Amino acid sequence: MVILLSLVFRSNLTIHSGNRSTAAIRVFAAFELALIVATWPLWGGKTEFPEVPMWPIAATTGNWSTFSLLILLMVSAVGLMVCSRRNGDSSRIRKYSAMAALLAGILLVVMNQHRLQPWHWLFLLNVGSLLFVPPQHLLAVMRHTISTVYVCSALSRITPTPPGSATGMIVRQLLTTFGLTGWTSNEPAFVAICHVLTSGELLIGLLLLFRKTQCWGCVGAVSLHALLLLALGPLGLNHHAGVLLWNLCFIFIVPTLFWGTDLPQSTIPSGEFDRRRLATIAVWLFPVSGLFSLADNWPSWQLYSSRPESWILYVHETARSALPVSVQSFISDPAPMDDWCAVKLDRWSLEQTRSPIYPEDRFQFAIIRRILADAPEDLKFRIEISSPETVRWWRREWRQISSAEALSREQARFLLGTMAN
Repeated sequence: MVILLSLVFRSNLTIHSGNRSTAAIRVFAAFELALIVATWPLWGGKTEFPEVPMWPIAATTGNWSTFSLLILLMVSAVGLMVCSRRNGDSSRIRKYSAMAALLAGILLVVMNQHRLQPWHWLFLLNVGSLLFVPPQHLLAVMRHTISTVYVCSALSRITPTPPGSATGMIVRQLLTTFGLTGWTSNEPAFVAICHVLTSGELLIGLLLLFRKTQCWGCVGAVSLHALLLLALGPLGLNHHAGVLLWNLCFIFIVPTLFWGTDLPQSTIPSGEFDRRRLATIAVWLFPVSGLFSLADNWPSWQLYSSRPESWILYVHETARSALPVSVQSFISDPAPMDDWCAVKLDRWSLEQTRSPIYPEDRFQFAIIRRILADAPEDLKFRIEISSPETVRWWRREWRQISSAEALSREQARFLLGTMAN
């Protein structure tokens, strides 16, 4: 940290924008490979956790097609890592690798929405930018993409009760790590620290938008992810490798894109700037729309957020054994003076796929319906649904489903796939 702060005042490193973007693509490709390996059951392994295709027709594809696309994606990522942008032959391989990676990456998501992990979406966005954004504007668009991650993630974590959110969990662990456990029992102070962490992330995203402040934003981003690794790593909450690799990726990618000074570019026609503006607007509009329930939560960078929809399946204590065997070990005991047990879909997902569950209502609907389809028709169950208000997304609405007929009516609300296989 001291080294980074000292470099802020000696920021005379000058880098060509093309070299930056090339290095960034290599970092994204390297972490794409690492994260696929870390979450291998989600991509190439056989699991008992259901798959939910984006469209029903995608369910007809076999395991051979999944494996072929996965190999194509991984080989293409290697191609993006080793190819440069200047050598003619190498540049063509780089272009073809980007096209293959984008195609394979999208098709794998179509075959299973669960694969639309935030890191995979970030990889697809930047590979798509490499193909469709003019080279002289690629760096600027990639920088805006990274800034949206911090800004939209912070906005999605706005809540009047941060102690019960993921932010509160992280702050509590950090205070414990630094021996400040007394602050966890001081509710006003604890809430204030939670708000400071969220506001700091928002500030980092804004600092990265401007050349005069991007070095400070870079220092803030690296510091933030270092703290997250401390809180979520083996010495803290001991989260899965995928979460740790995601944060490690940003420690590499943010300095690659933002640190130092850019070499001045040659004059660019005004028409090219119009294309850059359109790309920048698209990069911002899509994730911001997610705050108003238009785009999906993870592609909208709602990370460590309590905003996404939550569907919790409860079964009567006497009916636990009626659920599929693969689910029974993830059924919690009932609360005191209660007869209902929660089915921990998130833990089932982590155990089977090494990945958190895709936090979308249609996906959770599909998983729950698949579980109930394998259970007796007279099973006693209820589903508690918590969703954000459309405009004031930090406020929530609650409702309940307690019959198969009511659950079936929910399907009409969804445009994309809700059939698990």
